[in-house]
Amino acid sequence: MAVLLLSAANAARPMSREAMEFTETLQLGKRHGDRSPFRTPAGLFIQERASKQLPGPGQHFSFGALVGWDRIHQLLDNLPNSKLIFVIRHGQAVSNYLSDALGPDEWFKWESKCAYNDNNGTEWGIFDADLTALGSDEAHALNRMLKDGAWFNTLTAGKQARAIVSPLSRCLETASIALKDITFTATQVEENVRETLGEDTCDARRSASDPSGDKKDRLEGVCKFELGLESKFPDFDFPITPPIMRGAEGGQEGVEGGRLGSGSCDPEGPTTREGFGLLADRDPLWTDDRETQDHQVNRALCFLRDLWAFAPERVVFVVSHSGFARSLLLAVGREPYRPQNTELVPVLVQRVV
Repeated sequence: MAVLLLSAANAARPMSREAMEFTETLQLGKRHGDRSPFRTPAGLFIQERASKQLPGPGQHFSFGALVGWDRIHQLLDNLPNSKLIFVIRHGQAVSNYLSDALGPDEWFKWESKCAYNDNNGTEWGIFDADLTALGSDEAHALNRMLKDGAWFNTLTAGKQARAIVSPLSRCLETASIALKDITFTATQVEENVRETLGEDTCDARRSASDPSGDKKDRLEGVCKFELGLESKFPDFDFPITPPIMRGAEGGQEGVEGGRLGSGSCDPEGPTTREGFGLLADRDPLWTDDRETQDHQVNRALCFLRDLWAFAPERVVFVVSHSGFARSLLLAVGREPYRPQNTELVPVLVQRVV
């Protein structure tokens, strides 16, 4: 089932619990924007207004550009220390389907479980949720738009581009489909672009390596699994690049603490990692407690810091999640726009520190 390209640029999402919390979240974004080393010009994209969220799956006309893409690239070329970032949310995952099908009250009972059983012989895996058939169709539709519809050339204006992907299965599956046969200088997995951490098992990560033979019948991490990331996704690399604190004389003092694996992360300081990748073989970030918005915005700032350190390309595609997308926008002073599945959200970012 192909995803329709929605041209209703003024579409608004019905009022929801998230919308009711909008004012508080927006103020958080303004606070972060005031102290953030990153800025974004206004008036370029319709997604600068959170109220312009699409009512269903699809894309804004011209992917939300309010001016021509040639004008956007002219601004990118003339704006020092800037990058054009395209955030792509993953396609519909099993967790998205169950949340919609069960409703919020029933889903709340299951979101911290490893699987959902409908009592009719069907079990749905919630842990590190995979794409549904619809989610795969959505990713294929985006690939047709980018590759066959020549939108990739329009969005990049012929510039080299790098792809960054969350290490959760639904994002790796989306990237494998949506970015297929599109040329990037590199496609890398990065831990810090994961979805909101903790509590929900759909947002927990499987290990990079397979569980050893004698452990497959018992809990390995948050939930049981048989294939690690390296076996499940052999076309991706999963380097381990933990942040390291350095002593005054340059010696290694130890891994930074905190839930990020970078508890003392300073977005304005130098990177403490050697490159993009996983922070550890097993998931070091998931806990029983849900990550706060403030923490996730700081995680987005850490990612931006590392992006400027590791990626010389001016154009970057990031396959990630709705929660991380909102936090990244808040980190640069924009409103917390919530993307639909496989929606592409552009943002022009300048580092000013």
